Amino acid sequence: METVPPVVGVHVMVVGSPALIMKSAGRVKGLGPVGCCVATKERKALAIQKSEARMLASLPYHIEYKTITIPSADHGEITLGRRELFDIRAQLMAEDTALDDSSAAGLSMDDIKPNIYEGGFKTWECSVDLARYLATQSEYLSQTLSNPCTIVELGAGTALPTQLLLHLRLSKGSASNSPRTTIVLADFNASVLKLATIPNILLNHQLGDEVGPDESGGDVEGFDELGTKFLDFLRGCNVEIKAISGSWGPEFSAMALPEMSEIPDDILILASETIYSPASTRAFTSTLLALLHRCEGAGGKARALVAAKRVYFGVGGSVDDFLNELRELGGEAKVVWTTDGLENGVGRCILEVTSGVKEANTQIY
Repeated sequence: METVPPVVGVHVMVVGSPALIMKSAGRVKGLGPVGCCVATKERKALAIQKSEARMLASLPYHIEYKTITIPSADHGEITLGRRELFDIRAQLMAEDTALDDSSAAGLSMDDIKPNIYEGGFKTWECSVDLARYLATQSEYLSQTLSNPCTIVELGAGTALPTQLLLHLRLSKGSASNSPRTTIVLADFNASVLKLATIPNILLNHQLGDEVGPDESGGDVEGFDELGTKFLDFLRGCNVEIKAISGSWGPEFSAMALPEMSEIPDDILILASETIYSPASTRAFTSTLLALLHRCEGAGGKARALVAAKRVYFGVGGSVDDFLNELRELGGEAKVVWTTDGLENGVGRCILEVTSGVKEANTQIY
């Protein structure tokens, strides 16, 4: 008998707009292992509107963080903060409400629990690689800082690459003529977005340029009181942030880039450590290409950067498997950065991915 696994769903949290919108997909027949979403007519969706106040209520009063310093081509050394994993665990244990499966998994020492928790509370090596690569690429920085742009990070977790770009974008300050910037942060687990991704964004806005490269970390008191001011600052900078949780698939693609007529000229898709599982490689690749096609079909310019280990020992994924899936679906990729394979015995690389096929109506799923 065919078993139908439960679906975490797709949730959309819009930060910097008058309302917080959440959408959730119900149980879907035809959904395989995490991320392996197959188009189906049997799809249920629930839309719930909630106020920003409810979202901000989840912020803790106190937060502890570590820093990482990233050299930039044109902006000197950039120091970013990341919420400590033990600090997230402390908040989870202190909350009165019962933990969901993904939050409970985050309390354990396991890196991942397939279909339940996909490791988003930690900052992984390839996320650091991608942030450092972006910081040295004037072309990408110009694309995202000077023009109307949408940045989509798939499997965001702590979202270090996006944190870098957003830090540089917001350092320009508030101006009525600032280019429109939309940031879409996607992770399988809503708890990761709530407890790591969004708090990290707020943390780095609060730290600004005041943290130097010699500071290894610190803490912030009154963190829960900073959210409303931050949302006002986002609006003034013409920046909107969306957070989406759930499996990859057609519904996700439509939510990430919903209005074709409003898609800016430039779309940059980022992904780190998203191809470690053979079970989800096809779904990730299909989603990546669907987003590229969706943008190009509206006349926009789209590029993607995927950072990954060459081989994921113990879980089975690899860059070669991803490239095979990509080429089978008509996409193209080239290596733009790589290690020599000696560090920790595992080679890592960054791929620039393009759609290959330009027809807007290409069927990916």
